[in-house]
Amino acid sequence: MSGPSEAGDWPFTFRCRRSGNCCARPGGVVHVDAADIARIAGALGLSEAGFRARYVAATGDRLVDGFGSRCVFLAEGAEASCSIYAVRPVRCASWPYWPELRDDPSALAAARRLCPGLE
Repeated sequence: MSGPSEAGDWPFTFRCRRSGNCCARPGGVVHVDAADIARIAGALGLSEAGFRARYVAATGDRLVDGFGSRCVFLAEGAEASCSIYAVRPVRCASWPYWPELRDDPSALAAARRLCPGLE
Protein backbone atom coordinates (compact mmCIF):
# COMPACT_ATOMS: atom_id res chain seq x y z
CA MET A 1 0.00 0.00 0.00
CA SER A 2 1.38 3.36 -0.84
CA GLY A 3 0.78 6.50 1.15
CA PRO A 4 -0.78 9.77 0.14
CA SER A 5 0.36 11.68 -2.90
CA GLU A 6 3.10 13.32 -0.83
CA ALA A 7 4.50 9.90 0.17
CA GLY A 8 8.04 11.29 -0.14
CA ASP A 9 7.33 13.42 2.95
CA TRP A 10 6.86 10.38 5.19
CA PRO A 11 9.84 8.90 7.10
CA PHE A 12 8.61 5.34 6.56
CA THR A 13 7.07 2.96 4.08
CA PHE A 14 3.97 0.97 4.89
CA ARG A 15 2.50 -2.30 3.76
CA CYS A 16 -0.34 -3.64 5.88
CA ARG A 17 0.37 -7.10 7.25
CA ARG A 18 -3.06 -7.46 8.87
CA SER A 19 -1.74 -7.97 12.38
CA GLY A 20 -4.68 -6.08 13.87
CA ASN A 21 -2.27 -4.41 16.29
CA CYS A 22 -3.37 -0.92 15.25
CA CYS A 23 -6.93 -1.89 16.17
CA ALA A 24 -6.00 -3.49 19.49
CA ARG A 25 -3.46 -1.04 20.89
CA PRO A 26 -3.70 -0.80 24.68
CA GLY A 27 -5.09 2.61 25.49
CA GLY A 28 -6.01 3.19 21.86
CA VAL A 29 -9.10 5.19 20.98
CA VAL A 30 -11.01 5.20 17.70
CA HIS A 31 -12.20 8.76 17.21
CA VAL A 32 -15.32 9.29 15.10
CA ASP A 33 -17.10 12.37 13.86
CA ALA A 34 -20.67 12.92 12.72
CA ALA A 35 -19.86 11.90 9.13
CA ASP A 36 -18.22 8.66 10.30
CA ILE A 37 -21.23 7.86 12.47
CA ALA A 38 -23.73 8.52 9.67
CA ARG A 39 -21.75 6.45 7.15
CA ILE A 40 -21.20 3.46 9.45
CA ALA A 41 -24.75 3.51 10.80
CA GLY A 42 -26.12 3.48 7.26
CA ALA A 43 -23.91 0.58 6.25
CA LEU A 44 -25.04 -1.40 9.29
CA GLY A 45 -28.70 -0.59 8.66
CA LEU A 46 -29.00 1.31 11.94
CA SER A 47 -30.35 4.73 12.70
CA GLU A 48 -27.70 7.18 13.86
CA ALA A 49 -29.29 7.19 17.31
CA GLY A 50 -29.24 3.40 17.41
CA PHE A 51 -25.62 3.30 16.30
CA ARG A 52 -24.63 5.90 18.90
CA ALA A 53 -26.41 3.98 21.67
CA ARG A 54 -24.64 0.74 20.81
CA TYR A 55 -21.22 1.75 19.47
CA VAL A 56 -20.34 5.31 20.53
CA ALA A 57 -18.92 6.16 23.97
CA ALA A 58 -20.78 8.59 26.21
CA THR A 59 -18.34 11.35 25.19
CA GLY A 60 -19.83 11.11 21.68
CA ASP A 61 -16.49 11.33 19.89
CA ARG A 62 -15.14 7.78 19.95
CA LEU A 63 -16.20 4.19 19.53
CA VAL A 64 -16.76 2.04 22.60
CA ASP A 65 -14.08 -0.52 23.33
CA GLY A 66 -14.56 -4.07 22.25
CA PHE A 67 -13.21 -7.13 24.06
CA GLY A 68 -9.86 -6.46 25.71
CA SER A 69 -9.87 -2.78 24.67
CA ARG A 70 -9.82 -3.76 21.01
CA CYS A 71 -11.82 -1.88 18.42
CA VAL A 72 -15.39 -3.10 18.62
CA PHE A 73 -15.25 -3.78 14.85
CA LEU A 74 -12.00 -5.79 14.82
CA ALA A 75 -12.68 -9.26 13.43
CA GLU A 76 -10.00 -11.68 14.49
CA GLY A 77 -8.86 -14.77 12.67
CA ALA A 78 -5.80 -16.01 10.81
CA GLU A 79 -5.51 -12.42 9.60
CA ALA A 80 -7.18 -9.61 11.49
CA SER A 81 -9.72 -7.60 9.58
CA CYS A 82 -12.11 -4.72 10.00
CA SER A 83 -15.74 -5.76 9.86
CA ILE A 84 -16.66 -2.27 8.58
CA TYR A 85 -13.59 -1.78 6.37
CA ALA A 86 -15.43 -0.12 3.46
CA VAL A 87 -16.94 2.51 5.79
CA ARG A 88 -14.34 2.63 8.58
CA PRO A 89 -13.68 5.92 10.37
CA VAL A 90 -11.50 8.42 8.52
CA ARG A 91 -8.91 8.19 11.29
CA CYS A 92 -8.57 4.45 10.65
CA ALA A 93 -8.48 4.84 6.88
CA SER A 94 -5.60 7.29 7.15
CA TRP A 95 -3.39 4.99 9.29
CA PRO A 96 -0.39 5.33 9.46
CA TYR A 97 -0.25 8.62 7.56
CA TRP A 98 -0.88 10.70 10.65
CA PRO A 99 0.99 13.99 11.13
CA GLU A 100 2.27 12.92 14.54
CA LEU A 101 4.07 9.93 12.98
CA ARG A 102 5.70 12.20 10.45
CA ASP A 103 6.60 14.93 12.91
CA ASP A 104 7.41 13.13 16.18
CA PRO A 105 10.22 10.53 16.12
CA SER A 106 9.12 9.05 19.45
CA ALA A 107 5.56 8.55 18.17
CA LEU A 108 6.94 6.88 15.05
CA ALA A 109 9.20 4.62 17.14
CA ALA A 110 6.21 3.55 19.24
CA ALA A 111 4.14 2.90 16.10
CA ARG A 112 6.96 0.80 14.63
CA ARG A 113 6.98 -1.38 17.74
CA LEU A 114 3.25 -1.87 17.31
CA CYS A 115 2.85 -2.23 13.56
CA PRO A 116 4.86 -4.79 11.56
CA GLY A 117 3.86 -3.02 8.32
CA LEU A 118 5.87 0.12 9.08
CA GLU A 119 9.37 0.02 7.66
